[in-house]
Amino acid sequence: MIYLIDSNTFMTAARTFYSFDYGTKFWNFIELQAKNNSLVSIDKVLKEINKGDDALKNWANEEFLNYFLTTKEESIILKYAELMQWAENQDNHYTRNAIDEFMQEDNADPWLIAYSLAKNRNYTIVTFEKVNQNKKNKIPIPNVCDYYKINYCDLFEMLRNLNFRL
Repeated sequence: MIYLIDSNTFMTAARTFYSFDYGTKFWNFIELQAKNNSLVSIDKVLKEINKGDDALKNWANEEFLNYFLTTKEESIILKYAELMQWAENQDNHYTRNAIDEFMQEDNADPWLIAYSLAKNRNYTIVTFEKVNQNKKNKIPIPNVCDYYKINYCDLFEMLRNLNFRL
């Protein structure tokens, strides 16, 4: 199993509890785990990170760049198209705005899910989003993962599983 990290995981860690000014051990651990093929992310996440202008953007482009995998593969694009059809049919549960937001081409969320689907669900998506079947104004990653039987967890579960120690 390989962990596939969402934008909000990187951003929350960098801007709160693992800030670059004191969280060096965490970021070194993330790099080491990437080198050991335990975790990666995708190009769409890098694009979201690059919208900021902070230490995370610098780290992502200087230290982690090789671990943002491409989504420009036919199998991933086909799964993404399948997800878009699924989303379009969710108007009985989610608001139109939630569906439109999910379907925006620059939204990394469906691309993470499509990546895992295209790779036979061998990737566990790491996100701080939580399952919420009652939510109508956003399509949470875990809701879609449950539907497609994709594993997901939050950052802390991933760190425990990878034996991170401060």
